[in-house]
Amino acid sequence: MFTTKQQSQTNLDAISGQLIGELINLSGRQRMLSQRIVLHALLAERGDGAALSVLRECLATFEESHADLVGGNERLPGVFSAALRELYFGSRKADERIRQFIALAGRALASIEAHHEDQPSLLEALVAQATPLLKLLQEITLAYQHEMRGIEATGLKRQVEIAEQLGSISMQANIVALNARISAARAGHHGREFAVITTVLADIIKEMDALIHRVVDPASAGGTATRPGAPVRDRQWRADRALQ
Repeated sequence: MFTTKQQSQTNLDAISGQLIGELINLSGRQRMLSQRIVLHALLAERGDGAALSVLRECLATFEESHADLVGGNERLPGVFSAALRELYFGSRKADERIRQFIALAGRALASIEAHHEDQPSLLEALVAQATPLLKLLQEITLAYQHEMRGIEATGLKRQVEIAEQLGSISMQANIVALNARISAARAGHHGREFAVITTVLADIIKEMDALIHRVVDPASAGGTATRPGAPVRDRQWRADRALQ
């Protein structure tokens, strides 16, 4: 029986789109394996020795993959969300149904290997489970795809939040720079050096605005990005000159 202790402690922020992509591929492969298990069980029952070997391999892979999807391993998180927990352990009972299929396929494999008389009944039961199980496995794959969309939406939301914070800082800095220029102008000759510093501050604000644009729309920022090294050194030189 798989437990959810490990999954309940999973940090959802650590679940990346790439990781969910692996889970989508793994769950999708389960659909193909389930059908191969049924097909090669039928072929093995008719005396195909190669099919018996394939059946054994597919069943082992299917069982191991299900254990990884539910319980996790050193890389995969297992069942990491409330929606997946409901699907696997809630009313759909995906975990229980999949384990029942694995157990039935294992009994059919043992019966074929031992040439028992219950082969036909076991295979009939296995075939009867094939289509409902395929639909369930498709539902699981769709659930992981839904989680992927959620991760992408969360990433976009974080980008917007960062852009809003940078925009607020930029607006405040603009106000400070404007007030500083007014004060420098009123100070006349003595405010000249201070005016240089406010100009440097204005340049920093422009780069902050460009950064906001790259965060919100990174695709269109490729040709507008500035070379970071030289402008920074130039601003530092002008500020140093003003303080000398």
